[in-house]
This record gives sequence, structure tokens and C-alpha cells, in this order.
Amino acid sequence: LTALEDLLDGWPGTLVIVSHDRYFVERVCDNVYGLMGDGGIRHLPGGIEQYVTLRAAAGDPLAQGAKAPAPARPRGGGGAERAARREVQRIERSLTRLDQREAALHEEMAGASSDHVRLRELNAELAALSAERERLETDWLETSAALET
Repeated sequence: LTALEDLLDGWPGTLVIVSHDRYFVERVCDNVYGLMGDGGIRHLPGGIEQYVTLRAAAGDPLAQGAKAPAPARPRGGGGAERAARREVQRIERSLTRLDQREAALHEEMAGASSDHVRLRELNAELAALSAERERLETDWLETSAALET
């Protein structure tokens, strides 16, 4: 799996990855799409965490206790440092996706300035993004600190 992740990090083209391994998907994918259980497919700029949240909101009992994977913790040795660096890169990609989604939300909010119901929904999504950003930034700080020691 590590060799595959390393290969995909340097892959110059586009690939479609299908996996149930949350960490792997977050680690190697720039865009995540999910099968939502209603026969549809949806782009998930928030990644796996957004998928789990949406499925839990839809009443999926399997998603209601699910959590995103914990950040990889270094286990000692050179491989641990490489794993921590990859984790930092994954978190940075997730933060970039959050930035993009946040900018899109602000645009949607400007377009829906007269629709208070839609504005409330968009504001709730923005609040969720802020909480996710805080969690990712904390993970980034912890993982970066582990690299320095």
C-alpha cells in the first residue's frame, strides 16, 4: 500500500480510484465522489468526512458512529518520518479543498442574498467547514511537531 501511495504521489495523469480505505482515499485523491445510496453520485469537496456527515444526516445507521481516520502517527525510524510527511501533505491537500469549498460557499451566499432559507443552509455548511478546518489545523500542528522531534 505504501508503494502504491508513493507511485500515485508522482502520477502525472488522472486515475479513478475506488476504495473503502478512508485513509488511502484522503491520502492519494484530490477529488472525492461518493455513491450516496440513492442511485446517485455526488462530488464531495470535503472528502470522506463530508460523505460520512451526509450519510449520517440521511439516517444511515452505519455512518452514524463512523469517524474519519485518525492521522497517522509516526512509529519510529525513517519510515515513520516519511509517513508523517505524507500525512502533512494529505492534511495540506484537505485544507486546500476546504479553501476552495469555502470560496464557493461565499459565492453561493452572495447569489442567494435574498433567500434567507438558503442562506441559513449555506451558513450551517460554512460553520461545519470552519470546525473541520480547526480539526485539520490541529492535526497538522501535531504531525508537524512530531516531525521536528
